[in-house]
Amino acid sequence: MKSKADKMILINNKDTDPESLKFAIDQKDGDLNLKEITEVAIESLTKNNDKGFFLMVEGGKIDWSSHSNDAATTLHEVVDFNNSVQVAYDFYLKHPEETLIIITADHETGGITLGNGSSNLNFKALVNQKVSQGELSKIITKIRIEQPKTTWEQIKNILAENLGLWTKIKVNERQEKAMFQAYENSFIKHVNATEKSLYANDEKLVAEAVKTLNEVANISWASGNHSAGYVPVYAIGAGSELFTHKMENTDIPKKIAQAAALSL
Repeated sequence: MKSKADKMILINNKDTDPESLKFAIDQKDGDLNLKEITEVAIESLTKNNDKGFFLMVEGGKIDWSSHSNDAATTLHEVVDFNNSVQVAYDFYLKHPEETLIIITADHETGGITLGNGSSNLNFKALVNQKVSQGELSKIITKIRIEQPKTTWEQIKNILAENLGLWTKIKVNERQEKAMFQAYENSFIKHVNATEKSLYANDEKLVAEAVKTLNEVANISWASGNHSAGYVPVYAIGAGSELFTHKMENTDIPKKIAQAAALSL
C-alpha cells in the first residue's frame, strides 16, 4: 500500500501523546521516531518525481526539554535529531550535485552553559537518567495521588532508580534538603507541588532532582525560556557556499531560494 499511495500519514501507537513524539529517552520499540519520519518523507517525495522537492524536518522536542532544563533528555533529543540528519546525508551522498542540506534552529532555549564553577565536565552522570523529567513526573504524580503517605525514603528509592541519585551519584546536604522540601510541600503540606514550563507542568520534586543531576554533570541553565544566543548554520551540497557567515534567520529562506535558482 505504501508504494501506491500518493500521500503518507504517519500515526503513532495507540494511547500515546497525540501532540508530539515521545521524548527519545522515553521511546520503546515500535514507537514512531524522527528518523523513520525522515526516511518515509524522502521515500514519498522522491517517488515518480523528477522535479525535485523541499523537505523540512524539525527536532522540536529539543526545545521542549530545554524549556524544562532537562539536560539528559535534551542530549538524547540531539542524538535523535542527528540520526534523522544522517538519513538526509545518506540521500545527499547518492545525489551530491543536486542536493542541499541545511541544519539550523530558530533560536536557542534555556541558555545552557557547560560548567557551573568548574571547567571539568561530568557528562557521564547523565547516563544514569532513565526517563525524561516529564515521564518521571507522571510516576511521582500518580504516587502522590494514589499513595499520599509515601515516605521520603520510598521517594528517594524511586529517584535513585530513575536518576542514579544516592546510589551512583553523590548527593550533598544542600541538594537533598531542596528535594526534601519539595517532597514535604507536595506530599505533606499539599502546596507548591508543580513547576510549570512552556510545554510542561512537572512535579517540583522531580525538577529539583533533575536540577541536582545537572549540577553534578556541571551543566547550568540561564532560564526556562528562549535566549538570545547565536545558533549555528551548517550547510553541505549544491549552493552551500551561500551559507558561510553570520546572518539573520529571515535571510536563510532567501538563500535557499537563491540556491534553488542557481541549480535550474
